[in-house]
Amino acid sequence: MVYNENAMTKISTRKVLSIQSHVVHGYVGNKAATFPLQYQGWDVDALNTVQFSNHPGYGHFTGFQYDAGHLCEILEQGLTKSLEVPYDAVLMGYLPDVESLRKIGEAVSGLCEKDPHLRWVLDPVLGDNGKLYVSAENVEAYKQILRNNKVHLVTPNQFEMETLTGVTIKDLESLKLSIERFQILYPKVDKIVVTSLELKDNYICACCDRGKIQYALVPRINAHFSGTGDLFSALLLNTLVPPTGQTPPTLAEALSIVLSLVDLILQRTLEYSLSKNDTLPVTINDLKLIQCRDLLIGKHQKEEPDTQIRLINLN
Repeated sequence: MVYNENAMTKISTRKVLSIQSHVVHGYVGNKAATFPLQYQGWDVDALNTVQFSNHPGYGHFTGFQYDAGHLCEILEQGLTKSLEVPYDAVLMGYLPDVESLRKIGEAVSGLCEKDPHLRWVLDPVLGDNGKLYVSAENVEAYKQILRNNKVHLVTPNQFEMETLTGVTIKDLESLKLSIERFQILYPKVDKIVVTSLELKDNYICACCDRGKIQYALVPRINAHFSGTGDLFSALLLNTLVPPTGQTPPTLAEALSIVLSLVDLILQRTLEYSLSKNDTLPVTINDLKLIQCRDLLIGKHQKEEPDTQIRLINLN
């Protein structure tokens, strides 16, 4: 808690441990999550799993990854044992190797056992567009984590959902089957959001909360962005875990808010990135998060009240 002398009230500061990649230049991984969360009132402890000059989408990069021993020493010996930081949530993203994934998974599981109110948001980063970005061993490691732990929210993309369930998603019916299969395989997972679904001519995001499956048609923007998934998971965490005393929204409500906000951020990023000679579609390497800070605190909602994306029931 921090004291605000002007308001003469106590303000609750939420604390999150964000375990993701890091780039010196650009906005992916922890760089895509930290500023948006801090700007919305979170105290962010960023545990970086890799240190790269920039993300690989540029076509070239330098850097290194931290080994499992170093990551676990910082988390277990430093943050939790010595400092005893009282986290409200853990946001877990890219881990480059299976040993780090297993050990960090075990460490976060231990934190959740000690504090049942801790919210674990897990983005199972495996790959995209039909291709694994990590070792095949990571697939089984994620399956084990999801089977054995109470995860508050998991956010796979279409390829990751297909990989974790064994169900190919080609239409709404197979999407429903995949989500139902996920619930059977990983019953301890509380909430599911499936991102980046391309079904025929539609771009879709789906969610499941307590057996209720819903989906939203997401506006298409004629560009390719990097870091969108990392930003999305952070904003979803912020919406689902509000400050003390506030009632959290339903998953469907949170998803509607976040999809609408991400859409506005991507539109502004495209606007700031295009030059006169560009022809769509374009590849945009970095989100314009600093230029979107007014959107992060909801100023757009007063001006554009009807921009929220709506969800449709699937079952």
